[in-house]
Amino acid sequence: MKLRGTISVIIVALFLAVLACGCATTDEPAEPATPEVTPVPTEEETWTVTDPIFIKSPGVPDYKTSIRADPIKNVFGVYVSLDIDATATGSNMASEGDNLFMVGFAYNYADVPKDFTITSYEDIIASGIPYKSMTDRIFPMNVKTENFAVVGLKDGMQINPAEPYNYGVIIMLRDDV
Repeated sequence: MKLRGTISVIIVALFLAVLACGCATTDEPAEPATPEVTPVPTEEETWTVTDPIFIKSPGVPDYKTSIRADPIKNVFGVYVSLDIDATATGSNMASEGDNLFMVGFAYNYADVPKDFTITSYEDIIASGIPYKSMTDRIFPMNVKTENFAVVGLKDGMQINPAEPYNYGVIIMLRDDV
């Protein structure tokens, strides 16, 4: 009789356990657990060159120079200005002066790849960025400002001064071109 009582208690306990398990579930399917994805911060890639670019070929004397750019009103373009002060070169310069080939250029960052750089006149031509070139003779003791109206070609790349842009100047001796 003791064995029968023990078996009855076990059966009742199993029955209650089954009922308890049935009460804990619902008719709605359980949503699968999704692992929480932690975003990995990425560094925003910036442009390689953001400062104005000034390139002088080796044969050009060490004039005191500075460059700047100002937007052209009501036009997609900028005035790139080059200030040349040859007073410090004085006796190091031939009396006939230096015949210079100068190129002013500008481009919007969004129109070029992040690793875009200019190292030569050929780079400007190959890239298709807006530029303006001129030739001028610099004499001893000259102080001059050369202005380049850099605007895009009708079917080429434009320079929008309302957007972030960079600019620069290349100076070469005319004989080196």
